[in-house]
Amino acid sequence: MDVPDLAGSAAAQREYELLKVLAEHYFGSMMVTDEKGRFLYVNDGCCKLLGIDRETLLHISIYDTLHDYCHASSASSIKTLETRRECLSNHTLEASGKQVLALSRPHFGPDGQLQFVPTYSWDERELYTLLEKFDQERNNVKHVIRFMQGTDKAPDMLIAESQPMRSLLEYAGHIAAVDSTVIIYGESGSGKEMFAKYIHAKSARADQVFIPINCASLPPSLLEAEMFGYEKGTFTGGMKDGKIGLFEFANKGTIFLDEIGEMPLELQAKLLRIIESGEIKRLGSNQILKSDVRIIAATNRDLGEMVREKTFRADLYYRLNVLVMNVPPLRERTEDIRPLAQHFVQTFNKKYGTTKRLSPEALQVMEHYAWPGNVRELRNTVERMMVESKNTLVELDAFRKGDTVVVERPQSAPDARLPYQQAMEHCEREYLTAVVDSCGGNLRQAAAQMGLHLSTLYRKIDKLGLSFSKAAPQPDP
Repeated sequence: MDVPDLAGSAAAQREYELLKVLAEHYFGSMMVTDEKGRFLYVNDGCCKLLGIDRETLLHISIYDTLHDYCHASSASSIKTLETRRECLSNHTLEASGKQVLALSRPHFGPDGQLQFVPTYSWDERELYTLLEKFDQERNNVKHVIRFMQGTDKAPDMLIAESQPMRSLLEYAGHIAAVDSTVIIYGESGSGKEMFAKYIHAKSARADQVFIPINCASLPPSLLEAEMFGYEKGTFTGGMKDGKIGLFEFANKGTIFLDEIGEMPLELQAKLLRIIESGEIKRLGSNQILKSDVRIIAATNRDLGEMVREKTFRADLYYRLNVLVMNVPPLRERTEDIRPLAQHFVQTFNKKYGTTKRLSPEALQVMEHYAWPGNVRELRNTVERMMVESKNTLVELDAFRKGDTVVVERPQSAPDARLPYQQAMEHCEREYLTAVVDSCGGNLRQAAAQMGLHLSTLYRKIDKLGLSFSKAAPQPDP
């Protein structure tokens, strides 16, 4: 005598109950018909949408509801029954006046014959209400991001004691009032992103998001996906429902494109389209979306030289070069070194719960260091000195014994009796020599630090009759 599998039976019953719960709590209408259009299953949402009770529906077919009950203009399930293909339709239930969006999919048996047609439908008014809730949630996320950015105090971190920086800060506040594209030139670590944040914080978009994108940090395909987003199924291993792009997310806000000179040519064309028309398309989609963003770009490269070398699009260059800012390197604004260092001391005292300070001797030597890594190097050096020092007063030794090599700026002034052109050549020779020496003879690095193209640096070296023991550009690490 066979004993019934009670355990298996209980498991099957539980699975059935779970499926019922999922179906009944599904947002919208769910129904299943057989190959002849007869109803096999309907959930409460389906009964509510059609205005027909469950008992009636399970004794009729979809054709009956179309002609005798709802008087619908069409039905996606009927199209799927006829074509054996997935169908998405928008139709009107004339009896109730409801606008319905419906999706029907064919299900085939092992023999390849059509067995069932599950259909998912939504009252468009209810669906749009739900989508509005999603939009509200997205806005809530934006508010959180804006709050976090507000605690960054970006404008207060711009130290402007030197005249070049005071003038630049005044100019940044002036151009913040308009929506024109801005390009910020400057060496790596000089504070280009801080100026971009300052412009955003002083603009009419200050209560919207500020999104930085490093154009050199990702391969071209990933950078494109991050910038423009993608539809589901576009990438193997991508998010199954697709992904919103940063340009779409930053609507009404500001996009900061750092290292714009590293952006691949194929992406430059898409960026130009956004600047000109505000139109974007997700990867894998033909739908055109609108995004109102202000673009601030930054680079440590000579874009004009790149245009001549055909490594940067001329049309994009001229669209970016509407408002231009040149952030001077730290060595050209020595008045800012001491207040910047003291500001960083306060920052790290607060971070680590200490009360340390830099000695006058340390500050004096730091003011005469070339700082090839600019403000970023200064910040990192101050942090290292404070962490390594066991004393409240951080002495000069903490600066000298670190990885930083202290290089005094050349102090020799040109003879006041020299003609102007010869005096300028003297200063230029001293400057080039100091920068190349600080870069260990690496001309490629020296050119990048000075904001010059490598070929321009070679021409200057030849013109001034200079020679270096490591004249050939060394490969980047």
